[in-house]
Amino acid sequence: MKLSKYIQVAIGIIIGLVIASLGIFLYLKYVESTTGNNLNDTITAIKSQGVMGKVITIGAIPNLLIFFLLLRLKKDMMAWGIIIATAILTLITVFV
Repeated sequence: MKLSKYIQVAIGIIIGLVIASLGIFLYLKYVESTTGNNLNDTITAIKSQGVMGKVITIGAIPNLLIFFLLLRLKKDMMAWGIIIATAILTLITVFV
């Protein structure tokens, strides 16, 4: 069954946002383990230091791997969805 282009792009956007969220979570857990704080204190400290945009950017790095994997698998429209998800994260980073 072949999915329409729009559905493939939507799936790519969802994958991109989920992978970036997972990347952000893993980075926060890493910072939490190195500082000894709990997750809420870590997030509060990052917000107070004004580096939340940088954390979002670091969390979006796995999207590069997924993008190239999708290209290799000939899933071009899903790869476009990853690009759109990354653009959404870029806009969020600018306004945070």
